[in-house]
Amino acid sequence: MGRSHTATEHRTVLSRRALVGAGSATATAAALGFGVTRLTAQTGTPAPDAGASPAASPAASPTVVSTDTFIEPEVRASENGRLITMLQAMEEITSGAGRMAYNNQLPGPTLRVRPGDTVKVALVNGTTESTNLHTHGWHVSPSGNSDNIFVHVEPGQTFNYEYVLPEAHIPGTYWYHPHPHGQSADQVAAGLAGAIIVEGGLDDLPEMQGLTERILVLQGPFTGASNQPEYLVNGQLNPVIDIRPGETQRWRLLNLSANSFFNLRLAGHSMHRIAIDGSPLPEVQTTDVLLLGPGERAEVLIQGAAAGIYELQSIPWSPDIPSQATGQFLVATVVSGGEAVTPMTLPTTLIPFEGLDNDEIAQRRDIVFQENASGPAFAIDNLAFVEDRVDQEVQLGTTEEWTIRNTSPEWHPFHIHVNDFQVMSRNGNPELPHYEDTTLLPPNGEIVMRTRFEDFPGKFVYHCHILVHEDAGMMAVVEVVE
Repeated sequence: MGRSHTATEHRTVLSRRALVGAGSATATAAALGFGVTRLTAQTGTPAPDAGASPAASPAASPTVVSTDTFIEPEVRASENGRLITMLQAMEEITSGAGRMAYNNQLPGPTLRVRPGDTVKVALVNGTTESTNLHTHGWHVSPSGNSDNIFVHVEPGQTFNYEYVLPEAHIPGTYWYHPHPHGQSADQVAAGLAGAIIVEGGLDDLPEMQGLTERILVLQGPFTGASNQPEYLVNGQLNPVIDIRPGETQRWRLLNLSANSFFNLRLAGHSMHRIAIDGSPLPEVQTTDVLLLGPGERAEVLIQGAAAGIYELQSIPWSPDIPSQATGQFLVATVVSGGEAVTPMTLPTTLIPFEGLDNDEIAQRRDIVFQENASGPAFAIDNLAFVEDRVDQEVQLGTTEEWTIRNTSPEWHPFHIHVNDFQVMSRNGNPELPHYEDTTLLPPNGEIVMRTRFEDFPGKFVYHCHILVHEDAGMMAVVEVVE
């Protein structure tokens, strides 16, 4: 296994990377009168016409210690309905702070495709461990050389994946990562992950035209200087994101960590959420704090506040559960500067939602996530994961309703492959209508969800997306039969 890079090495690498086209955020800071080597925050309240909600957190950002201009991951886009690419899982990477990466990049390259595309990925295993590839959230076949997590790619081997996206695939934000049972947590935590964008849907709305779009891949913790944890955005430590006062930007936020929760707050700004996981919302939801569990994604609109410096932080979360409590840490820094623009009027409606409320329910099931003092430490229905055991058999083309109970004192992000789902209620409280592929199962609580098992027969899994829990046994197999 390769060594971890120190924070000093990491910042040196990023400083070199930031030299390429690095003018914007640094120049903005200089124009505002902020030093280039150390930016000192302004104080004050965002102007009312800058688009920030009065209820948003104050524009308090004591110090910016980074001048690294925000960098997007490399993009590999399909052409004429096809994307053919190679991902090499590697150890001992030379950029970023992780121990593993795809193609020596942290995160891996972003794949941009459209519904109906065929995507071919040659996965080269350059590590010393068995690995494979999972396209998280994609509605594609779980069999053969498609999204089949039962494939084992051994060290030195190459496996050729081929995914055929349905013409009706939901456009949105997805991701890819390894899924070898027993090693998923270590490989994702080491840095093996990357974003996938399926274009269309929200992209085609008039309100989205011309907006600056940013992908923020959140990973960590990695080990930094003095063994302190570091959380990275696109492989960068506290990058500087520039925005003009009043400008509207579209951010795709992805929690691609193995086990971490990000409880995001951008000082002086509200976040106007337009999509959850890969699915668009029927209307905009405005919030000041956005919680993303491992594997969850969100798309938000951000409107630049008054000129100044604002911290994007993960604020404390779950203090009453010591095993999962997270403290406050800095994620990125937003510099608002340049010529102000009039904030656009935010859309009120987005993509119409076709819910499952009126579907005929073929079967109702009770499923229990457990942590045990004896027997399997992490289990579903008192069983630890076994690859060749089928735990649920369902009929192709039907809709089922599952009540998923959590008898443990910890949160468990519930994720199922192939088919996304609609949460009907959480702890008895109805949910606003939307689809998800990963959702937080409350401690000693429950969710009721419905899902259509449509299009694809075969075997796949559902599990807790805290990957150390999954690797310890909190995963089960469902088989869709014709």
